[in-house]
Amino acid sequence: MREPWAVAERLRRGEVVLNGWLHLPGGVSAEVMGRAGYDALTVDLQHGLIGDGGLVGTLQAIATTPAAPLVRVPGLHPPDLMRALDAGAVGVICPMIDTPDHADALVRACRYAPAGQRSFGPTRARLVHGDAYAAGADAGTLVFAMIETARALEHLDAILDTPGLDGVYVGPGDLSLSLTGHATLDFRAGAVHDAVAHIARAAAARGVVPGIFTQGGDLARAALDLGYRFVTAGSDLALLSTAARTVLGDLRGGAPPGTPPPLY
Repeated sequence: MREPWAVAERLRRGEVVLNGWLHLPGGVSAEVMGRAGYDALTVDLQHGLIGDGGLVGTLQAIATTPAAPLVRVPGLHPPDLMRALDAGAVGVICPMIDTPDHADALVRACRYAPAGQRSFGPTRARLVHGDAYAAGADAGTLVFAMIETARALEHLDAILDTPGLDGVYVGPGDLSLSLTGHATLDFRAGAVHDAVAHIARAAAARGVVPGIFTQGGDLARAALDLGYRFVTAGSDLALLSTAARTVLGDLRGGAPPGTPPPLY
């Protein structure tokens, strides 16, 4: 059995973890992404196409690779958080955490009593991570709160001070929409850049891991330059679309017609 808390330990040592994002249903893309060399893979149950019924199968596919499994849940709903962890995820990312009360509720849902309110029943987690899983779960499970609104920025310091919160994870699309009225993943200029840079500095100052979603390439490098240490560098859907469009563009002498490539 693999050590379930290896990625958490790496982050706590100050290392960088490169994360891949899973939108597509079925396990093959998870296997491809995991074998490509990502340190971790996040199953997106909020905007992805996998759905709750596909979670276990996707986690089983990730388990055939060296990557650590995380889950982005649809929202701050304790049963969803507990189900993801019981299914074998070693960390969770929760969207739209706007206040310290939200952050506290998130942490408590992921920690066993007396530290939290996670119900005991690590069905698959114990199967794949071993009998010692429960004893190490509170300390080893990664809990990321998504910072993606102007309101969250207003409460950032208090969110970062939440006991038991391992990291914050920036969603540039929603953050830019909240700050400017226009959604973009490119955070390299203007008010969005200032906010993204501020989040990284504030998190690092408190020993909280700064994480962010990017499409990979230049945006991932820009995030690393700002001090982000849990960096999503592309999704299966976006990477597939980009590669296909690039090939067709080369063959046809320009960008292929049709719908624009996916943001995620």
